[in-house]
Amino acid sequence: MIVVTGATGQLGRQVVERLTEMVSPSTIAVSVRDPEKAAGMAAAGIEVRKSDFTDHDSMVRAFAGADKVLMISTRGPDVVAEHLGAVAAAAAAGVPHVVYTSGTQAKGTATASVHKQTEDAIRSAGMTYTFLRNNLYADVLAREVLGAIEAGVLSSPAGDGRVGAVTRGDCAAVAASVLATSGHEDRIYDITGPDSVGWRDLVAIASEVAGHVIPYVPVSFDELTAGPNAVMADYYGGISRGGYDIVSGAVLEITGRPPSSAATFVRRTVREALAHRAAGV
Repeated sequence: MIVVTGATGQLGRQVVERLTEMVSPSTIAVSVRDPEKAAGMAAAGIEVRKSDFTDHDSMVRAFAGADKVLMISTRGPDVVAEHLGAVAAAAAAGVPHVVYTSGTQAKGTATASVHKQTEDAIRSAGMTYTFLRNNLYADVLAREVLGAIEAGVLSSPAGDGRVGAVTRGDCAAVAASVLATSGHEDRIYDITGPDSVGWRDLVAIASEVAGHVIPYVPVSFDELTAGPNAVMADYYGGISRGGYDIVSGAVLEITGRPPSSAATFVRRTVREALAHRAAGV
């Protein structure tokens, strides 16, 4: 039995969809907070288990009988406590193998600390592990470009930092493949796109799509932390220091096909978003 947590989220849904193409739905269970959101999965023959990372007993029940668990990282003020609770529940349920959607280990960032603590807990619990260190989602870059077109300028403290941004679809394909096949025991993979992208690349895309020059204006971290986007300072700090400038061949190695280009994804996504707005969709 394969159990997928967070199965009604953006990544989780894609993982489940791809997984059903590789294994029988009867061998899949999903751990979700709201079973109604997983009604389509239940109709497809997937077992839906109601649970919450903050409720230990519910997580133990959700993990019961699992050969592999995909633990999708969560967000929120108590994320470390939630992750450690889920790890403890997996251990209590006797789960032999945990696959964790970790993140790029950009030193000195709070995000990296969360993932490191979770990885350490899984190792300490004695379970077989696979850590999928997903780089920045390409969706984030698309939002940056859309914002630049709307504002007429791309302002960011990312400096000359670059990211090996990856599409959520590629992350889902990797996770599904790891769950459905063997050979990934006690492995750590950096999940990235085929090349790195910088903010000067993004402003070039913004200018191309907008049909006029949009400047890139780097801003200081003081400006960012003094404004409403203070929570982004940690994230941009890791980028500016080169922590996300990683490119690997993991997507190809695991799925057998090359990863999608982040730049191509951003260009297409932005054009589609603008077209929908123009059509009033």
